[in-house]
Amino acid sequence: MSVRTRLQRLLVCLTIIGFGVPRVIEAHRLDEYLQATRISLELDRIAVEMNLTPGAAVADQVFAAIDQDRNGAISPVEGAAYARLVVSSLSLNVDGRVRALTLDRYTFPSLTDMRNGEGIIRLQASAKMPHASAGPHRLAFANIHRSDIGVYLINALIPSDERIRITGQSRDTLQNEFKMDYKVNER
Repeated sequence: MSVRTRLQRLLVCLTIIGFGVPRVIEAHRLDEYLQATRISLELDRIAVEMNLTPGAAVADQVFAAIDQDRNGAISPVEGAAYARLVVSSLSLNVDGRVRALTLDRYTFPSLTDMRNGEGIIRLQASAKMPHASAGPHRLAFANIHRSDIGVYLINALIPSDERIRITGQSRDTLQNEFKMDYKVNER
């Protein structure tokens, strides 16, 4: 058998195997509540942005927790209450001091989008800080919202101020607890 024939057979076999193996799904699992958090450092403020995406299998459960009057729509009052609930389940600590997060903004998708696994709840919160002194600092963040169905991702954004440099990051195995070391340089 020629080398060319062997290569053709190998390609045919690999193609057959490739179609037989399930593709990796690019979205999150249907039975989870994905909570992706991005943390941004500024000299006098820490911003937290969250995208909460309920999988199709848990969308009704999440929606029911928001839609308190059960009318199939999220009213401004219901949206605000749920957004505050999420923010209250977050903790932020900088240099050993608790920093209160304040809800800044939020948006909610429709129930249809949530049931399709495509609806993203978007929240923004922030904590005011005394102007950061030069030197090393440590931030600790935790998210315990809906730990029964939640899966978590926490990442830090590159600081826009060149004086702030992230020097280390660590997460627990569930990624709902995050620690970050950073340094503020003199002007």
